Amino acid sequence: MIETVITSKTLIGFLSDTKSFESITNDYFQILDLDKNGMLSPSELRQGLNNVVAVESEVAPGDETDNVYNAIFERFGEDLVPKNFRDLIAEILTAMARGIGNSPVIMVVHNDGLIMKAVLHESKQGK
Repeated sequence: MIETVITSKTLIGFLSDTKSFESITNDYFQILDLDKNGMLSPSELRQGLNNVVAVESEVAPGDETDNVYNAIFERFGEDLVPKNFRDLIAEILTAMARGIGNSPVIMVVHNDGLIMKAVLHESKQGK
């Protein structure tokens, strides 16, 4: 885990670079696709999504968490293909960006999670 500062521009800039975003989400898809069948089952998504997107938080199983996953599966289907996974991640990051706004926010994130990839992407763009 690492502490970092982000704004909505960090996430939106990452999403806007479609080549980088697609490449990175494809990499995460391959990691989560444990049976290597080219689709993410509900079980695979539940096991790995928190590590891909998460900040330091406790995600406990329960009705609220089940409702979130059920909504994901209703919208994107029971088995996610890479494009649907990419769309899901884009929606999550866009929602986070809206919530964060333009004020800098300090977050504790996974070293190799998507948020950290967005931070690294932003730092490379500034050079």
